[in-house]
Amino acid sequence: MNLDRVLAAAKARVLAMAEGYQPPEPVAMRLPGPTAKAALEIAVGDHVAAGRATAHDAFVASHVATVLSGGHTDIICEVHEDELLALELEGFLALFRQPKTLARIEHMLETGRPLRN
Repeated sequence: MNLDRVLAAAKARVLAMAEGYQPPEPVAMRLPGPTAKAALEIAVGDHVAAGRATAHDAFVASHVATVLSGGHTDIICEVHEDELLALELEGFLALFRQPKTLARIEHMLETGRPLRN
């Protein structure tokens, strides 16, 4: 393929694929909330105690567990996709402010391998 035409060809293909596209209906889920988060954190804590994970791994896992469990919800309440996206953004921003997270990102970009810090 002509390298000068790659972007134009890709754009044309995407536009053809998007014809008639309808976004999916919003999804509501029932997630367990803080009890599931606690269970996940206990499991990760066991890995830290055994030396298979670092303290920063546990910090990252705690933020992931918040999203997976639905945050401060209960199994009888519905959680909407927008709420989960807000939890994800909040966790991402908290992680991004950590020097160890930035070191992991930089190391991955430079070497292509994960940093265990």
